[in-house]
Amino acid sequence: MEEIDSRFLVAAAVVGSGGTYQITQWSTYLMFVAVSIIGVLLNIYAFPIQNRWNEGALYWSIASVVVISIVLLATAPKTDAEFVFTNFSNTTGWSDGTAWMLGLLQSALSLIGFDAVAHMTEEMPHPARDAPIAMVSAVLVGGVTGIAFILVMLFCFVDLDLLLASPTQSPLTELIYQATGSSAAAAILSVAVALCFVNGANGCVTSGSRLLWAMARDNGTPFSRYLSHLHPKLNVPVRAIVAQAIFNLLFGLIYLGPEVAFNAYIASCTLFLNLSYAAPIMILLIRGRHIVLANPPEFSLGKTLGYIMNYTAVIFVLVTSVFFCFPPAIPINLSTMNYVTAVLGIFIVFVAGLWIVKRKTYNGPKLDLILGEDLPVANLVSQELKPEKTSDS
Repeated sequence: MEEIDSRFLVAAAVVGSGGTYQITQWSTYLMFVAVSIIGVLLNIYAFPIQNRWNEGALYWSIASVVVISIVLLATAPKTDAEFVFTNFSNTTGWSDGTAWMLGLLQSALSLIGFDAVAHMTEEMPHPARDAPIAMVSAVLVGGVTGIAFILVMLFCFVDLDLLLASPTQSPLTELIYQATGSSAAAAILSVAVALCFVNGANGCVTSGSRLLWAMARDNGTPFSRYLSHLHPKLNVPVRAIVAQAIFNLLFGLIYLGPEVAFNAYIASCTLFLNLSYAAPIMILLIRGRHIVLANPPEFSLGKTLGYIMNYTAVIFVLVTSVFFCFPPAIPINLSTMNYVTAVLGIFIVFVAGLWIVKRKTYNGPKLDLILGEDLPVANLVSQELKPEKTSDS
């Protein structure tokens, strides 16, 4: 998330400077560091307003999509519907079917992250009901706005090669510049998009730190006692937030190395998250929904639709995970090879080692805490959400 944001920021700098600013890997990484620090500071010192902040982030994202769409539709030359809906360009060397499956990687990347809600259930007043609603809503809102925005861009670009060769290294920034002819408009709207990712990075810090803190509290991580500390005054896991940020910054250094290594890191994020989404669903199907789920659950899609969704999700993840390990193009060489499988292997070794070390001391998960029923933070949030009683009541 921070990496995407940093790319939009440097793209805005290029177009805003009239092309005098030159993009370098180290400058992009410094932008990445700055965005990460902003997320850390917001999570440590702005916890009381995080709820309102996230609401504002949602409205900002939707408003940015609407404004950019209007600008492009009003100023850009248009392609025809035949090009948008029937043209298929395959330059990968793979068959059209395989290329289409490989293209799902970008679509999957744009919709991941809704698991952040699950990491925050301990701080929600009614997680059994509100968490699944938030997850479904996130995918619906992201899917609808994403499809609409993609259609706008497809109708508004004429020369794809020119967009990909842009010195901004951001096709969207170049598209806005070509449409408006204004470097100021392109820079401002690129910054607007970057702020969307700043908000997303803030959410990633929140979600990742809570996940690390909860695992440490249940003695499931190295240095569990240290990482499970909750700041007595700020009421947030400061140590987990900082540790998560340091890990993120160290991983970001991969961007300064070979591009193929960084691409493997990005692709592995989608693969790992999708597998983590499928794992609990598989457990649900293997163990039996009637055993795992409460009866009746507070949120339910119904027995029939629920089973259809469960099996569809598992099959989708298993099939796409195989294709996400394919090289993006053929012929294959060292620079085009997909090293996601290597990252996956390293991850499996790490998880296996962690399980061996912690298998006898891990004491979670604690369902009463996950459901937000016995945590001071959750009680605090619940009290803040209660309407104040007036003197007349």
